Amino acid sequence: MPAKIKRPSLKPYGVYPVHDILIKASLKFPDKTAIIDGDSSYTFSELEEYSAQFSGALKTLGVSKGDRVGILAPNCAEFVIAFHGISRSGAIVSTLNSGYREREIAHQVEDSGCKILVVHESLSEILNEAKKLIKNEVRSIAITSNKATRGSFWELLGQSEAYTATNIDPENDLAALPYSSGTTGLSKGVMLSHFNVVSNVEQILGLSGGASMAEDDVILVHLPLFHIYGMNVLMNPCIAAGSTQVMMGRFDMEEFLSLIESHRVTKLFTVPPVGLGLSQYPGVASRDLSCIKFAMFGAAPLSSELQLKISEVLNCPVIQGYG
Repeated sequence: MPAKIKRPSLKPYGVYPVHDILIKASLKFPDKTAIIDGDSSYTFSELEEYSAQFSGALKTLGVSKGDRVGILAPNCAEFVIAFHGISRSGAIVSTLNSGYREREIAHQVEDSGCKILVVHESLSEILNEAKKLIKNEVRSIAITSNKATRGSFWELLGQSEAYTATNIDPENDLAALPYSSGTTGLSKGVMLSHFNVVSNVEQILGLSGGASMAEDDVILVHLPLFHIYGMNVLMNPCIAAGSTQVMMGRFDMEEFLSLIESHRVTKLFTVPPVGLGLSQYPGVASRDLSCIKFAMFGAAPLSSELQLKISEVLNCPVIQGYG
């Protein structure tokens, strides 16, 4: 007979909406750098201000509690601002895989019922093609490099007043509606309440052995934020802990190594294919990666042989979080 394991109650976990994570962090670490995104950087107070303004922009556009708003973008500061702004408005954020083709985008937009889609300018063309397959009307808000572009994400922020919905029930209201990847047929929505998300953040921050984020950590966010690993193992715990996130939009080994070296990344959260690359890529030997004190691998199994080899390359503890 299998042993009975007495699991602790969930009651110690706080009951609050997702966007409170950012609000609390902005009060505790107002002037600390929260995000480095290319040549731009943002403090926690700036992130909080921008997310509140985006929430106000959504209200002006007619978004109300329970409406779905999608994000189709690579990792960037605007993704984080939009995510918390959508939550703050009382709407539900549905994150779309930035590698999707037209049919897949159309399916998620229709299936989730998105009214508005925040889209990076690099993906505007494929979204326009996808819209031809979408029956319902969808408004898009473009993230543009020129922040003065008419109707763009940044222009809307500049024209909007801060807004925070007050009628959110964290235990029953949905915060996020990401779509599954490990499934047969078309992807399916995964309904996550505010309580689901913040409980998981508290669990991650409670990890021992250096596995959780801390205020003095610098974390490279190269795993996609549309996926739960990027969203709720990296983005939200980093905000809650006061860690600095370094954004990487598209994976490239040379850029990956350069970002680690130049920003002195302290902990690495990644996946086995990246670890395999680290163990084989000849350019690793010439890089100073001594800043990395800990590495966690997840999303797929990691063999003990590869785990040991990665540990030798990085000269730090390597653990597996998969399963």
